[in-house]
Amino acid sequence: MSVQQPQSARLFISATKQNVGKTTTSIGLYALLRELGHQVHFIKPVGQRYVRREDVKADEDAVLIRDYFGQGGTLGDMSPVTVPRGFTEQYVFQRDRDAIYGAIDDAMSRIAPDVGVTLVEGTGHAGVGSIIDASNADVARHLGAKAIVIAGGGIGRSVDEICLNKALFEQAGVEVVGAILNKVRPDKYDKVKRAASQGLANAGVRCLGVVPYAPELTHPTVRQLSEELGFECVAGEQYMDARATNTIVAAMSPQNTIKYLNNGTFVIVPGDRVDNILVSIATHLVGKMSDERHVSGILLTGGMVPDETIRALMRESHVPVLLTDNDTFRAAARVERLTVKIGPSDREKVETACRMIKEYVDVDALLGGLGIQPG
Repeated sequence: MSVQQPQSARLFISATKQNVGKTTTSIGLYALLRELGHQVHFIKPVGQRYVRREDVKADEDAVLIRDYFGQGGTLGDMSPVTVPRGFTEQYVFQRDRDAIYGAIDDAMSRIAPDVGVTLVEGTGHAGVGSIIDASNADVARHLGAKAIVIAGGGIGRSVDEICLNKALFEQAGVEVVGAILNKVRPDKYDKVKRAASQGLANAGVRCLGVVPYAPELTHPTVRQLSEELGFECVAGEQYMDARATNTIVAAMSPQNTIKYLNNGTFVIVPGDRVDNILVSIATHLVGKMSDERHVSGILLTGGMVPDETIRALMRESHVPVLLTDNDTFRAAARVERLTVKIGPSDREKVETACRMIKEYVDVDALLGGLGIQPG
């Protein structure tokens, strides 16, 4: 498929709630539309998760798109409004709608010229941002964008949540061109696709895609665990890009612990349980002999570090070892709750996201809904 005529459209990418695949969809669509020959632009008008880069506060997704795909423009324009802690409480008493939309308009004038497809990523469901006069529905209407809604993979609840968001968008005068179901369990994929697609059709919503769950998109690296949760690295810093595919709490006897040490296991262990620390290191070393990295990392809890003899083994084993003052239960709970965003260095995750959207989303139907006809 090729593009014959310069065309222009704005697509607002929203979701029914957090962590259902909005970023994954944005990445995949950005790559796929560029592959099809479209000029593609990206903006996150209102961002809630931000980092400080180049002397500006920029949403993490804007940083990802700019750094990975090399989109032109400044991070300030790609992420014109960020919401720091305390901003909402202050805003309700000192409302300034013009300042928010003025910043968005100025950024749009520079980031997205008349030609091309502009992907406008929202911050959650259609109503998020209402308290600062900038709900997703309001921003989409202001920008003249059409919307898609991303929902988690299911039937009843997913369709209900999509319909609720559709109603909010339509109340604001925004057309919803379709929905995407994401993270569908492989064993239920055919059932969900058949029933949810029909349920959406019954509600007047086009199903643009049903994307299966890809567990590799949820696995953090040991470095990300360290940075996000504030764990100190005490050994193996150069190996911290190993990916933690599963986690165990090694508080049982060594002969039982070893049963749970699979490929990519992140071991959470009290710092004084030298027996389980040594079992983890030994399993890792044996795994290396067969070209498998069985242990992705070790987290020592309770602020306890073994003596120098054990620390030397840690360093020689090339296992990244982290340290926290948290007790084992709290440390495990924090690791379990952590949701790690895809970053510019997560090349494997970005490539997976692009592949999933290309394979499972009907981009022709999406472009048709935007009024862009393939050549």
